[in-house]
Amino acid sequence: MLLLLSNGLVLVGILILLGSLLTVRRILLSFPEGRSRKGWSIMGCLITLFVLGYLAYANLFWEQHTQAADLIVPGVFFFGACFVLLSTFLSLNTGLDIIRICELEKESSTDPLTGVYNRRHMDKCLQEEIAKAQRYKFDLSLLLIDLDNFKLINDQHGHQVGDQVLTEMSALVVQELRSFDVMARYGGEEFLVIAPNTGPEYTHILAERLRKKIETHHFIAASKALEIKLTISIGGASYGGSITSQESLVLRADNNLYLAKGQGRNKVITDQSKDSP
Repeated sequence: MLLLLSNGLVLVGILILLGSLLTVRRILLSFPEGRSRKGWSIMGCLITLFVLGYLAYANLFWEQHTQAADLIVPGVFFFGACFVLLSTFLSLNTGLDIIRICELEKESSTDPLTGVYNRRHMDKCLQEEIAKAQRYKFDLSLLLIDLDNFKLINDQHGHQVGDQVLTEMSALVVQELRSFDVMARYGGEEFLVIAPNTGPEYTHILAERLRKKIETHHFIAASKALEIKLTISIGGASYGGSITSQESLVLRADNNLYLAKGQGRNKVITDQSKDSP
């Protein structure tokens, strides 16, 4: 009876460790590349060594467990395997929960069509950047971007093509931004760019670069095999002077955008351009 029990504890321990390896495999398939994933690869190798050790022990001592004391080592093996399985299982569930939370946070902060941030996240970021600008006297600027005559694209080619143009345009703008700039969909065909550490002069340079990028890009509607020309109008504003709040900063950018569209569209109006001779 003791022999059967001791050998059974070792064999069940081996099966439990094999189950742990399957859990580690799920972790490796579920998690992105990084240091943690490399660590779990090492964990898989260690568990494999444990399995080999259990097998070697079972081979050497298969017929030698005849006393109650002989159950100590097989018992340690069994409960050690249970501990490994529980640890890997809890790690997998915890990791999957974190991934789900991150996905939910991303969904709550990004625009589902274009993939850039939504207005809710933009409001939060802008509040934080204004607080930094006030405390540390940093420069801060906004760009409000509007697609010219976008309604005509929807009317002539359909909303599917219009969605494609919005998505492609936003991706082109993001390519021209720095890693710490924030682009958000402000509403409809309007987008807003938060540019920290950016004064009025560079704001105008950035806006002009974005305008030219879109003007010279060829938007190809794959579903209808046609080329669409698109332009944008941009209103820029910089924090400071009479602009001391989020509302006044956005309002100034919006007013400058209105001036740009009133002057024929495909144009940039910023505080710097208005002050220029």
